[in-house]
Amino acid sequence: MYALAGLVAIGICAAAVALLWIDRRVTWESAYVSARNLASVLSADIGRTLHVYDLSLQGVVERLQEPGIAELDRATLHRFLFDRSATAEYLGTIGVLDRDGYLVHDSAGTNHPQVNFSDRDYFRVHRDADDAGLFVSLPYRSRLRGGDESIALSRRISNPDGSFAGVVVGSLRMAYFRDRFAGVSIGEHDTITVFRNDGVVLLRDPYSPADQDSESDLPLDFQRYLIGRDAAFAGILSRDGVNRLYAFDAIDNTPLVIDVALAVDDFLEPWVHRAALVVPVTLALFMSVMAQVVLFRREMRWRLAFERHLENQAHTDGLTGIANRRTFDEVLEREWLAARRERTPLSLLFLDADHFKRYNDRYGHQEGDELLKMLALALKNKARRPHDLAARYGGEEFVVLLPNTSRERAIAMGEAVRRAVAELGVPHEGNDGGIVTVSIGVATAVPRDNDTPASLVEAADAAVYQAKEAGRNRIAVADA
Repeated sequence: MYALAGLVAIGICAAAVALLWIDRRVTWESAYVSARNLASVLSADIGRTLHVYDLSLQGVVERLQEPGIAELDRATLHRFLFDRSATAEYLGTIGVLDRDGYLVHDSAGTNHPQVNFSDRDYFRVHRDADDAGLFVSLPYRSRLRGGDESIALSRRISNPDGSFAGVVVGSLRMAYFRDRFAGVSIGEHDTITVFRNDGVVLLRDPYSPADQDSESDLPLDFQRYLIGRDAAFAGILSRDGVNRLYAFDAIDNTPLVIDVALAVDDFLEPWVHRAALVVPVTLALFMSVMAQVVLFRREMRWRLAFERHLENQAHTDGLTGIANRRTFDEVLEREWLAARRERTPLSLLFLDADHFKRYNDRYGHQEGDELLKMLALALKNKARRPHDLAARYGGEEFVVLLPNTSRERAIAMGEAVRRAVAELGVPHEGNDGGIVTVSIGVATAVPRDNDTPASLVEAADAAVYQAKEAGRNRIAVADA
């Protein structure tokens, strides 16, 4: 009866936890989809605007390269260059700068003698590189529109021989982004950011002057995006300390990336309110049922838990969490008898961390212990078959027992382990290559009546020393 009561109470609690977890996952996934969709919608909308404007720039570049262009009078030339240029509320004029940065033509038809833009980043980029393509500038105050805050889209003009002939540049008012974002329903702590693909923040909503021109201080959210190329992730990455769900989307055919960040606490708030109601009720019900069985079951649980703990300690290495030497010896004896009975091959990998003492001396024993844990995990991940056994043999030495495994397969397994450790890229300045590596000895035997398990261990151990003498970070195979 008490066991049944306990199961019922646990079932009630487990069901409540499962429902809350599912509810949380649904809430989180809904926020994720919303952030991705919003980023995609904004990306598509901004991308269309910039693409249309870029087509106008490309058209001007192409028409400037038409034969006989220099012979046209100024009015005809203006119509020829700008009659198909994009016009909209937020688009400024399209201008043509000569190789020295002077404005020689603009779509507004206004004469601006001696106006020079050679100090602008969009001019310098195209002057210094012929493959910049479409360039999006840093925000600036327009000299032609009374200081209106804008960004520039620009393309290079080249002479027939490829040399620099000037720049075609169009301005886009920053009000376009602010008004576009203002029409989007986001929370008080949510943000929308437009980055250039080098991490420079062009605009962040809510607006912060500290975000502008941040080339020397690459934002943490964009760093994470560059490192992992993750379309979405969560974290506390901004100066305000708010945990947000970040969703990124590259704006097609432009060097821009848009980021929609939703405050985690805000979109989880309704779930928190639901959990605040469910949890106390569930706990009260659970406690009322469990109070009847706690006293009866407590001593037995403690006793069983203590016995399991002792048993686990007896068979598990305390540092790495994998099998210990005692367990390895027991399993080796058992698998040796089985292999001798069934006449099947038994293979052993003997692994030793290269220059482990140097690692300890340089980085400290605590880091050395962490390295042993990583090596143990790498072995455990490779020894996946039911009867495979990864164990710590002692110190920095590990073994992998592979029943019913041929020498060729054991060698392949050893190489996979060696490569997996090298690919971890753990720094080790005292080792060749500057990273942590291992040397592995491989031994395989089909046991006969007069053979002993110790012979297999000795052969694999000897092979390790051969690998070390041959230069480390390699595999050596014992003779049959």
